[in-house]
Amino acid sequence: MAKFNTTNTIKTENRSGHAAYRMSKKEQLMTAVVTTMFGEEKYYGSTDNEIIQLATELCKKHPEFVSNLACFAREVFNMRSVSHVLTVVIAREASAYTRQTVRSVVKRPDDMTEIMACYKNMYGKPFPNALKRGVAETIQNFDEYQLAKYNGGCKEMKFRDILRIAHPNPKSKEVEELFGKILNDTLETPYTWETELSARGNTKEVWDELIASGRVGYMALLRNLRNIIKSGTDITPVLAILSDSIQVKKSKQLPFRFFSAYRMLEKEGLMTDEIHRALESAVTASVDNMEKIKGRTLIAVDISGSMSSRISAKSDIRCSDIASLLGAMANKLCEDATVCYFEASKTLYREYYRRRGMKFPESMYKDSEERGYRIANYGKYDSVLEIALQNSFAGGGTDLSLPMEYALEVDKGKRFKPFDRIIYFSDNECNRGLEITIQGLVDKYRSKYNKDFWVHGVDLQGYGTQQFCGAHFNLIAGWSDRVLAFINLAEAGMGSLVKEVENYNKSEKTA
Repeated sequence: MAKFNTTNTIKTENRSGHAAYRMSKKEQLMTAVVTTMFGEEKYYGSTDNEIIQLATELCKKHPEFVSNLACFAREVFNMRSVSHVLTVVIAREASAYTRQTVRSVVKRPDDMTEIMACYKNMYGKPFPNALKRGVAETIQNFDEYQLAKYNGGCKEMKFRDILRIAHPNPKSKEVEELFGKILNDTLETPYTWETELSARGNTKEVWDELIASGRVGYMALLRNLRNIIKSGTDITPVLAILSDSIQVKKSKQLPFRFFSAYRMLEKEGLMTDEIHRALESAVTASVDNMEKIKGRTLIAVDISGSMSSRISAKSDIRCSDIASLLGAMANKLCEDATVCYFEASKTLYREYYRRRGMKFPESMYKDSEERGYRIANYGKYDSVLEIALQNSFAGGGTDLSLPMEYALEVDKGKRFKPFDRIIYFSDNECNRGLEITIQGLVDKYRSKYNKDFWVHGVDLQGYGTQQFCGAHFNLIAGWSDRVLAFINLAEAGMGSLVKEVENYNKSEKTA
């Protein structure tokens, strides 16, 4: 059986000033990258500087890992801005991997302009030759429609700027003519849903035409679902696309995108059974094809105050929403699951203050339940979206020990087969402040009930520390349903998320 994180036993402090274990630099960078909308604040502060610093340090000894992580974040987790930042660090620190990284990270034309603008903002001029060669090669992969569609996307850098900086040698006469149009600003105005809605308005006729044209992408349909419904057009073909499992996989949408659409429609009274079924099918499409998680599982969902931060200033999705949604998806995937929603309880905090001779600040924990956790048992056919909507936030402190205390208490009577594992969905910022360690509770459970008990920690904020260590601990991170696939892989000794990143581009050769 593989043992993950066996060297990470060095104690440190987390961002809330409480005891935690250190991660390796690869783990720190990986967890931060796949849980970051770059440029956005988190509850305990931004991780942007840590990402740049760690990527720069790792480029000295492990440049391939940083390159792989940039590609993995863009291609697997569909995260753009943070992959651009990693590409820029690679261009600065590890030129041999630049073109390979650019080829993988640039999926649409404005990825190039964003990368070049990012480099200019972070390091200034001149641009590295490897970066110029990378974009000079990649810009020739796009046609006039694609380039015109994204020509105004980046304010600081345009495609004509890329041509003037990179001086690409056109690979054909057609490309040479296209470059001429870019330089002369004569690209043909593209037919897109944005241009049509801007020119003609959000009407039934416009949406009927747009949907029939097939030019509206999956993400655009999902994000415009409210507008499409309000226009009065027939949404049946739209829902058919959104619920199609093949289209879902191709779109690489993070699960919270479906939850966001669902919550918006529910709030505005636009939800129908037909729409509910379509979004439910979409959000569970990947889980339906995953290998089931056998045995008895405790799913621990962190709904504490530190999980209240939104992933972006433009989004209403909180970290706790993602935790609740992934927890509901895990429930569907597990053979026998119990879900525990937790925060720090008043009882425990009263004891903490009593031991120190301090007055308990009642108002600080007014929303906290006395126990600090709530147990739920859902069926496999219960709606994932409804479960997530009902259980996404409570408030209070973060006490990761509560689910383990529940496990020890409920199995005391030996009425059930012991838990085979616990899966935490949390920011891992435990601030309980009491003397009992969470790892100690895990060790106690193993000695009493199941020596092979696994702990899977799904890190949702990437602050750089962890609450568990040693054998049978699997560190995962990210907002994608893909994190659930690493439960069975880890327990079978077949890999971890860090190993997945390390091996991601093994077939590629550096350029």
